[in-house]
Amino acid sequence: MMRNARSSADICKMKKLVTFGSHCMDHYQNPGGGVFFAGGGPVNMAVHARELGTNAEYAGAIGNDENGRYLLRQLKERNIPADHIHILEGKSAVCDVELRGNERILGDYDEGVLSSFVLPEEDITFIASADLAVSDLWGRQEDAFPAILSAGGHLAFDAADRPFDEITQKVVPYLDLLFFSSSEDDDSLRQIMRDFQNQGIGVVTAMRGEKGSVTLDQDGFHICGIHKTQIITDTMGAGDSYIAGFLHGYLNGYDTEKCMELGSRKASETLGYYGAFRQEGRHG
Repeated sequence: MMRNARSSADICKMKKLVTFGSHCMDHYQNPGGGVFFAGGGPVNMAVHARELGTNAEYAGAIGNDENGRYLLRQLKERNIPADHIHILEGKSAVCDVELRGNERILGDYDEGVLSSFVLPEEDITFIASADLAVSDLWGRQEDAFPAILSAGGHLAFDAADRPFDEITQKVVPYLDLLFFSSSEDDDSLRQIMRDFQNQGIGVVTAMRGEKGSVTLDQDGFHICGIHKTQIITDTMGAGDSYIAGFLHGYLNGYDTEKCMELGSRKASETLGYYGAFRQEGRHG
């Protein structure tokens, strides 16, 4: 049995998801230039998981600027508690976004207050108390992973398109689940996934955009196609919503293929509107 493998009884008990680390205000240059949408991987995952019925909460830091206030309102409107959201003096993280067709092109990124934020001990304890916690490459909280695991936590991580990044490699020993993005679907991709599994990760998922997804678990490889949507407005947040759907299923003890199906359906919904989750956006 792998280090992170769980019995069916354990999985069925899991209900609480904590997302932690980065936030980001996505500053769309077009359409209607100057529109900010709340986002950032962990924030998006919390919102989408909550929509599916998961008891999801976000832990992290935002600035005390107008962007931070807008982001906080979005979370509160979705009944996501703010008990572990720290409001710091300074700017919230912002990433410039340009749409070319329905593809988003990421531009300049200012991480604002995230550049120096370190999770306090009480947040580490809170994160470890969840049934599962998930962060991403941009969260800058990789140094907290050993303490979270030591406190009894279970961890997932989104490596984006950088599975070999130094930060990804640093957190691998502490993970139950790993997600990353890849345009490949060949023997080399599957070998990469096997290598991660051999390092002790129980579930490894490669998200492949319009090619669907591949997951490797103890039973082998599983393949899931996409759910086609008639209108593709914006691809922002599709990967985050896939992860949220997958983790919702995982927390409820669904089999891997069902988890992938939930992720695929959630991702397809996200393609139909601007921003990483449904919101009006802040003009400014």
